[in-house]
Amino acid sequence: MAHDPYPTPADDPPTLHDVDKVSTLLVVYVVVLGLAAANIFLSVSGLGTLALPVQLGIASVQASLVAWYWMHMRRGDTVVALAAATTLFFMGIFFVLVLSDVLTRWRGGI
Repeated sequence: MAHDPYPTPADDPPTLHDVDKVSTLLVVYVVVLGLAAANIFLSVSGLGTLALPVQLGIASVQASLVAWYWMHMRRGDTVVALAAATTLFFMGIFFVLVLSDVLTRWRGGI
């Protein structure tokens, strides 16, 4: 029996042919830079108490874009999705615990 030099489709890695287009990556890069510029602009615009939620929203969109396109979360298998969900779950717990500590220590809250 001779060895087949051409791999069968079962031996073909799933991400070998799933390459991002350069134009897509550049658009995502420009969007992330634009959101960073918007975040910097909003920091000096004087939104008052609305500044923090708006900037956190912008940062969440930036983090989502980076995770989805550059960390390839959209191609991840079940284990990768489970690891990302677990990380977000525990980060949420940590934020809730820190926020509850801050709100109970200071008179008047944040």
